[in-house]
Amino acid sequence: MPKLVDAAAQRREIRRAAQRVFARCGVAGTGLAHVADAAGMGRSSLYHYYPDKQALLRDLVRDLLAEEERLFDAAIDGEGSALARIDRLTAQLAGVFDGWATAGRLLTELRTQWAGLFRPFFRRARRRLAELVAEGQRAGEIDATLDPGLAAAVAIGAVDGLLLQVLVDPRAFGDSGALSDALVRVVHKALAP
Repeated sequence: MPKLVDAAAQRREIRRAAQRVFARCGVAGTGLAHVADAAGMGRSSLYHYYPDKQALLRDLVRDLLAEEERLFDAAIDGEGSALARIDRLTAQLAGVFDGWATAGRLLTELRTQWAGLFRPFFRRARRRLAELVAEGQRAGEIDATLDPGLAAAVAIGAVDGLLLQVLVDPRAFGDSGALSDALVRVVHKALAP
């Protein structure tokens, strides 16, 4: 009797293995043979699930974006004032600093190579954050002179810019908790009236 394999679960396992290898070796330096080895399978088995590296990368980008979107939505859809939810979002995004030294290289490469898949995510994130800024402005807790769309872009840019610095020079910042706290305070003060 043939062995039954859960194809969706096998693809997830392949993507987890691929993420580790891509993070360590970079996208250009990683072939499907490397991914197959990391997933504990032969190349021919891997090709059954992913015929080429582009198909694997496309699914990997979708996974990473779905995870970022879940994190984003959980923070801003929760309880609290608009500014408190923005503080929570900033803290949760800063929570990835510890893992960024390994995953950051991969995400940075993917953001440039697969910009078309990332663009809609950033547009939704800016729109949702701008709506939250506008809500805070109506409540009087966020500076009414700020353009909500630009304020959202600047807040997201602050997080991404700091993530890039952590990637390039991870030892420069030491305590990630202090770095996270500083980021939350800076974003908060930039938005508050």
